[in-house]
Amino acid sequence: MKKKLFAFALVAVMLLSVVTVFPAYAAQSKAEQYLSTMTTEDKISQMIMPAFRYSTDADGNRTNVTEITDEIAATLEKHSYSGVILFGQNTPTNENTTRLVDALQKANAAGGDRPQLLITTDQEGGNVTRLGQGTMMPGNMALGAINDLSVTKEVASMMGAELSALGINADFAPDVDVNSNPANPVIGVRSFADDAQTVAAHGSAFVEALNDAGVISTLKHFPGHGDTDTDSHTGLPCINKTYAELKQNELIPFRACINAGSQMIMTAHIEYPQIETTTYTSKQTGEEIYLPATLSKTIITVILRGDMGYDGVVITDAMEMDAISKHFDKYDAAKLAIEAGVDILLMPVDTTTAEGFAEMDTYISTLAQMANDGEISMDKIDAAVLRILKLKEDNNLFTAYDGSDIESRVEYAINNVGTKESHDKEWEITKKAMTLVKNDDNTLPLTTTNQKTIVLVPYDDETIPMNYAVRKLTQDGKLPEGAEVVAYSYRNKTADDVLPMIEGADNVVFMSEVYGAYALKGDIAKMADTLADTIHENDGKFIVMSVSLPYDVARFQKADAIMIAYLPRSMTVDPEDKVTDIQQYGPNMPVALYMMFSKDDAPTAKLPINIPQLDESYSFTETVLYERGFGLTYEAEEEPTTEAETTQPEETTESSTEATTEAATTAAETTAATTSATTATATSATTAVSSTTTSSSTTSSSAVQTGESSVAIIMLVILIAAAGIIYYFNGYRKKIK
Repeated sequence: MKKKLFAFALVAVMLLSVVTVFPAYAAQSKAEQYLSTMTTEDKISQMIMPAFRYSTDADGNRTNVTEITDEIAATLEKHSYSGVILFGQNTPTNENTTRLVDALQKANAAGGDRPQLLITTDQEGGNVTRLGQGTMMPGNMALGAINDLSVTKEVASMMGAELSALGINADFAPDVDVNSNPANPVIGVRSFADDAQTVAAHGSAFVEALNDAGVISTLKHFPGHGDTDTDSHTGLPCINKTYAELKQNELIPFRACINAGSQMIMTAHIEYPQIETTTYTSKQTGEEIYLPATLSKTIITVILRGDMGYDGVVITDAMEMDAISKHFDKYDAAKLAIEAGVDILLMPVDTTTAEGFAEMDTYISTLAQMANDGEISMDKIDAAVLRILKLKEDNNLFTAYDGSDIESRVEYAINNVGTKESHDKEWEITKKAMTLVKNDDNTLPLTTTNQKTIVLVPYDDETIPMNYAVRKLTQDGKLPEGAEVVAYSYRNKTADDVLPMIEGADNVVFMSEVYGAYALKGDIAKMADTLADTIHENDGKFIVMSVSLPYDVARFQKADAIMIAYLPRSMTVDPEDKVTDIQQYGPNMPVALYMMFSKDDAPTAKLPINIPQLDESYSFTETVLYERGFGLTYEAEEEPTTEAETTQPEETTESSTEATTEAATTAAETTAATTSATTATATSATTAVSSTTTSSSTTSSSAVQTGESSVAIIMLVILIAAAGIIYYFNGYRKKIK
């Protein structure tokens, strides 16, 4: 009888296992299963993304990290980080980048059954690019000037393919800040436009293309860095706007790009005192400061996660930036960020020295203890880690890393990143972005024979792209007969030093590279005035090439012609000197000079921004000098706005009196391209509604084994029970016989 009862009990165990354990287990994702196995320190580690930009030896000598060091390997094996961010110091060549990424993933895998690392970088295109041998592309504001969404998709697709070839699975791009402040020192040409709808359309196209390339996109800098006059790398900016005002402008691109399927958002270290009123005593000044967006529960949880319905991963901008590190205790900053709803802390500890790696150990253990003691909400930590793990699961990063094919991947990267073909496409795309805003008496193109043109550039190495342009003009048969073009640098020179350089010149092309409004009142701008007056006295032409913040063109109204190029990136060598291993270079400077001489390449782009007029002290006014949508061509001359017109914010479909937003109401409202009637043949596209990347999650025998091991235990219990039953009935049958 006892044996019979025992057998029935075993059968009951089996049935309960099938009926209760299996369904509950099956309902859990791999992310949820893995989370349940993690210690508090594991969870804190997963919420950290370090950088390994430099390595410093015992003597204080600093070198770029281009291959993994023992210290880096050890910390990756010890701590289950969410990922690693790469900088230009890490990525000089395609081969070294591919091998470094492989080594980072292998070091992480050595720590046990873990998801792969997110390998990220800032490859926005244009002014912010990290791949040493990648294709730089003309930059976001140049794409806004072209205003063709198919071109933006092509650019992002090419960049995504290059990142993927190197093993980089996430991009801190696109920048969807609306650059509404001409005095902004940090965004500028990184923005597509000063119009929210244009930024929304191009940002969405960028996101879709990265998704298609299998690269995770990241929107930045939430809730908007475009209306600041302070760089958060060196200070704490403040934007004194209400939530209703942000909804009318800054938040429109974020909504659209979330709907387009972006999976990550980076926060801004900016105060918004009209929205977040909680204060903190600055450790630097002792004054009360408002919590910046990165540390604001109102902005991250209430607005982004609540009103906007976003449930993806939120990552901070670098926590080592002055806006955070100079004002906040590092543990207070981490606690505030986590409680605000942030998931990943980017670069919270300097890991360039042996002391830095030890500090990282302490940082992780201290935050874990704070969580265990209830100082930091464990629920917040679990929610954050689960979002990170789901991101990895959705992007096939739960499969164990396989580096056995590293040699073939290196060869593929060398053959497919920064190729001549990609640079040729880059050149043609960049030609579409050059914007002509002044051309008195048809000064351009410079087609008169036997003329001498002097090109003046701010830095010595910028003579290289000018000489490259002249060589291409000569090769293409577009340089006028007898033309002489010579480039000089005016670095650290006065007007008296430069005037002899332009003696005998028929034309002077002056490259303006302005990085802030302060420069409009400086000595270089005054020197340009002197040069313009001098060349005009000799019946010559003065032409300005604006290569950085395009708002500088308002300062150079003595010029006969002005062309905007949107990118202050030069070349280290003439790319024609190399057949392979071409270093990335800025195409905009040489393209601008090329088009100044080529009548066959008339500019067609239109301004993606309003350029304000300057007052007598060379400060920006509210009066528009060149309107968004304005642009000249060589075929027909137009005139810019002549009447004083005050810049007005674009109308939106959202009421400025709304207190909150509905998460799903604006997906279709943020799809239009620029509303200006003068915008060049813009391709207007509906904002995509794909919610996640198209890459499907695949199962593999090499998958993280958390769930599989649980199944094995359950099956073992069932097998033991089955064996017991068989044993009982065999004995029972023998008794009968």
